[in-house]
Amino acid sequence: MKAITRNLYQQRLLAVIDYMYENTHMDLEVNTLADKACMSVYHFHRIYRTFTGEPINVTVRRMRLLKASVMLLRSSMSQQDIAKQVRYGSVAAFNRAFTKHYGETPDAYRKKRNSCFTCPTAFYPPQQSEYQIMYNVEQQTMPELTLIGLEHRGDYMQIGQAFEKLSVIANSKQLLDEQTRFFGLYYDDPKSVDVSSLRSCACISVPAGASLSLDPQLKIITIPASQCVTLLFKGDYAELEQPYEWLFGHWLPQSGLELADFPPFEEYLNDLKDTPPSELLTNICCLIK
Repeated sequence: MKAITRNLYQQRLLAVIDYMYENTHMDLEVNTLADKACMSVYHFHRIYRTFTGEPINVTVRRMRLLKASVMLLRSSMSQQDIAKQVRYGSVAAFNRAFTKHYGETPDAYRKKRNSCFTCPTAFYPPQQSEYQIMYNVEQQTMPELTLIGLEHRGDYMQIGQAFEKLSVIANSKQLLDEQTRFFGLYYDDPKSVDVSSLRSCACISVPAGASLSLDPQLKIITIPASQCVTLLFKGDYAELEQPYEWLFGHWLPQSGLELADFPPFEEYLNDLKDTPPSELLTNICCLIK
């Protein structure tokens, strides 16, 4: 009975996560979300926090501010319009929340990155560009890794939706511990594939000895043992387009290396729930022949 109840809670919370990601422009107050979960508002807070590791209002705020950062970089929308899109009542309130989370104002965030940011992401830029920032790339041997993943379809910057759901499922099955590693696999070039058709997969490493009889929503993915090039990027996930362009448009063509038939993937080295966006560490990885 306990397992049945836990699974019921899990499915309800997955529906809530989908609703939040798809409706960041709407009022996501706790009564609405509790209704979506078919739970009493008095208990919803505790159940959500138990399954996800953070209060619901923290998830909503983080989700909205990430969407705002993407709009600042990808569009010329005014701060007033962006504030409305992420449900802040005024530009001043949006500025305060954004500055507290990112450590700089929305205007400074946009201007600082505008000179070296292009949209959309291009794994394979069509022409040689001038790059103002250079990155360190390392070559290493990667052992075989077994992952479990939840597929995501659509904008890569919305893969957090899949990670939130994957964490709920994995946590309910005691698959998360201090050694768990988080990966994102990205199958398509965003410059040549419509954003609605982009394919990616949110993944975690499988604990030693774990049963692979899993939730039907999950898939098992093996990263083969191989040589690999890695680029370590420090900064917000919304800024990952820049190192991708440099890696594929500048470094790889000059490296003399040939890429293996496996999608580029990212490993996330710290937790965005307790790490400032400017301190997030992401390893961009490509297998080579």
